[in-house]
Amino acid sequence: MVNNNLTDCWLLMHGAAALLFIGFYCIFARRNMIRLLIGLEIISKGICLLIICGSFPSGILVAQALVITIIVIEVCLMAVGLALVIKAYKQAGSIDIRKFANLKG
Repeated sequence: MVNNNLTDCWLLMHGAAALLFIGFYCIFARRNMIRLLIGLEIISKGICLLIICGSFPSGILVAQALVITIIVIEVCLMAVGLALVIKAYKQAGSIDIRKFANLKG
């Protein structure tokens, strides 16, 4: 008899791996800064799902607290990232990464 909870967990792990793949594709294939931030968000959600699925069979509740902390940190990171995108758009008139290749700093 197969445990349905573990089968569901494996299914969710495959979904998390798909999220990671989609996020990395979004980062490496696109040159738009907003799409890069969306790709980072997708990768972060895939990692959170992997952490939850990894701790599910053992019943460790610390993983859920860790994921909540990760979500709070990523919201702050996305707010700062979007502020930088707005500032870059005001300065250069574009959000294409290739336009910022020769910046001095």
